Amino acid sequence: MQHAQAMWATSSSGSPGAAKSKSMTGMSEATHCPVHGEVEPLTGGPVAHALVDPPRVLATGLQPGNLRTDDDRLLDAGIGSLVIRDRGRHPRQVEWTDDLNVRLARGTSVRALVRYLRAANEEGSRRRDVLAVLTERFALSFDDARLAMDRVGGGVVRAASGNPANEPDPVKDPLAWTSYRLELGLSVEDRDPGPSPEQRAAAQALLERARRGEPTRGTEDVTVALEVARLAVASQERDRIRFHLLLEAATALSVAAEACIARLGQQPCAAEGSQEWVDGVALAAAAREVTATFAAQPDPELEERGLDLVGRIVTRLLGQCHAFVGRAMIESARCALRNGGPDRAAARAEAVVADFEVLLDRFEVDVPFDEDVIAVEYLRAAIDLLIEVRGRSAELDALRDRTERVLAGSSVD
Repeated sequence: MQHAQAMWATSSSGSPGAAKSKSMTGMSEATHCPVHGEVEPLTGGPVAHALVDPPRVLATGLQPGNLRTDDDRLLDAGIGSLVIRDRGRHPRQVEWTDDLNVRLARGTSVRALVRYLRAANEEGSRRRDVLAVLTERFALSFDDARLAMDRVGGGVVRAASGNPANEPDPVKDPLAWTSYRLELGLSVEDRDPGPSPEQRAAAQALLERARRGEPTRGTEDVTVALEVARLAVASQERDRIRFHLLLEAATALSVAAEACIARLGQQPCAAEGSQEWVDGVALAAAAREVTATFAAQPDPELEERGLDLVGRIVTRLLGQCHAFVGRAMIESARCALRNGGPDRAAARAEAVVADFEVLLDRFEVDVPFDEDVIAVEYLRAAIDLLIEVRGRSAELDALRDRTERVLAGSSVD
């Protein structure tokens, strides 16, 4: 996704700590905020972030919407079996593993995840909506999201067998074990997943500095940064103070994200399911919430700068997922268009087209995964935006026709 990489330039300082204040001595000196740039009290200027896009890491063999457990084999073997079937219900690939753990976002728990999936199943929630919650609130990769749905269902099947010997292993298969116990009405302990008292105190200290108008500082602790953002967005304080709280939140998220990026070393992006991956998902979601609050401010550029922060986080930590990158790019393009920047909007849309068109070649043969369908939908959105800004052309019409053909044979729901 080389074209997406070029959408945002490097920050003015060029260092991972760029979001930190250049001066910590008083409110009369400039503050550096990832949204506002160099900020005098209640004023500021723009800052941009580099987008680094690593190559897509492709999984093979799994087909969206067809992941299920062969429970008879599961019960006989006593280990995890993922039987992947194509649209004709023919087995395509079997993967065996005795460890079916998934890493969750900070502030969530296995019990909360299982309870959500059980409720979603009872309510008949759309698969697309369930995947959105699993990959955003719980920060699962799409592969782990499909695994989670499978294991929760597997726990229900085992409970229905009535044989205590079929109880899943609580260490190797915690999702199925939790689902099994909940199905039988048994208790499941759920630790407090929230910030520690020390982390809450650190978040409050940063916000107190902001209330006094002191330069933003940020934090490399992801949990503290997320707590700062949560409290800032929820604040009901008067406009001037709340504005400074939001600046501190944006800075905290940026500093924490840069610390995650620095830990990657030479890796182009975080490995799916790693701590940096789940932190990247949570940081991007928090940055979107802060950005939505900034969007209500008189300065329309605030929203664009906030989305620059989202783009930096997404492309550097989650850049192997077209669905995540596509969302960040289209959000930024639509924001630019709303704010009177059609050329900026078109540039972002053109980058999506250039980077995502290869998906159409791939999926003329292969059935796309859930996340790939979503990515192709963002490609279609980019084409539509270009038509809106630049007008129709034979090339765009042909590309949109190809996109529609791919989507016609695929669905996330």
